[in-house]
Amino acid sequence: MAAADSPREVRTQDALLEALATVDAAELVAVDTEFMRVDTYYPKFCLLQVATPTAVYCIDPLADLDLALLGARLAATRQPKLMHAARQDLEVLAPIGAGSPQPLIDTQLAAALLGLSDQISYAAVVEQYCGVKIDKSQTRTDWSQRPLTAEQLSYAALDVTYLPPVWAAMEHALSTQGKLGWLHEECERLLTVRDDNAPAWQRVKGLASLEGRALAVACALAEWREGIARSADRPRNWILKDEFLLALARRLPRTLAALADLQGLPAATVRRHGEALLALVNDPDLAPPATLPGRSPRLTPAGTRLLAEFQQYVRDQATAVSVAPTLIAARRDLEQLIHGEGAPRLVQGWRAALVGAELIARRARYLTEDLCMPL
Repeated sequence: MAAADSPREVRTQDALLEALATVDAAELVAVDTEFMRVDTYYPKFCLLQVATPTAVYCIDPLADLDLALLGARLAATRQPKLMHAARQDLEVLAPIGAGSPQPLIDTQLAAALLGLSDQISYAAVVEQYCGVKIDKSQTRTDWSQRPLTAEQLSYAALDVTYLPPVWAAMEHALSTQGKLGWLHEECERLLTVRDDNAPAWQRVKGLASLEGRALAVACALAEWREGIARSADRPRNWILKDEFLLALARRLPRTLAALADLQGLPAATVRRHGEALLALVNDPDLAPPATLPGRSPRLTPAGTRLLAEFQQYVRDQATAVSVAPTLIAARRDLEQLIHGEGAPRLVQGWRAALVGAELIARRARYLTEDLCMPL
């Protein structure tokens, strides 16, 4: 692997074409991004690090470059694309056509399948597999400032330099343990189940405290806020904080004066969006709560016993195959199964054989008991 202390900075089209020639010839490509998301809705793409077995490039998306050429390379299926904790990077790469790199190898997912934490950092993985401690002195750097220093470029390059040797060790271990197919399943799922496609109401903390008309209003306010944030390219909480969104849904103000009386609500919000908020809050045609996200029923004592049994079984299986238990099943997955909601993650792919069939069989033993309380 090329030395991380001598990355090649790419700020011209000729330099990019040279880098692409190296990428085209490589057997695999390691990828990472640096971005800022302080005062914007969309991440501000500040740097793209690409490593091959012979070179490390720091490509500047703030320069006048045709990055669609690189995006096409990353979307092509010829080489594995190595990334660590890829979810946010995929969102950053989407505008250049690389939001679904093929085939993707996420080393954080690989680590979880090898028994490490499902949230393990890149630095911890590098230390685990390469015995190297990564310098984190530039963690809080402003990547949007130009020019970038040699220290910043070297630091950024480290985020891709060790991915190939880390992956070589992981691939061998996964193959030996019969889990390589599991990783490919997880990476494909990562590309198809994306947070940026989730309904806006899922991002509202405290929504479960509402019901009826208030729940319908809160969901509508969340969709309105998301649209304004996107169009203005501002953080959603700059438009309307969750606490005020929930308060509006509970109080249902009918006048600007009543809106302005909401404690803590910025006067600027009332001036800019007051009429729109009132129209939304008092819209008689909002979808009824039955069509909106509901809350799962509480478990009965029998349901609670079954949940504990499920959790212990998942832990036992995780220990047996050396996989992080939270990667196999989250509490929400197990509760969905108890509620009779299907739990699709547990009945598909490698999870179905590992735990899904047995969990379904165990639930069947409780069919004569009430597992959930009425809503």
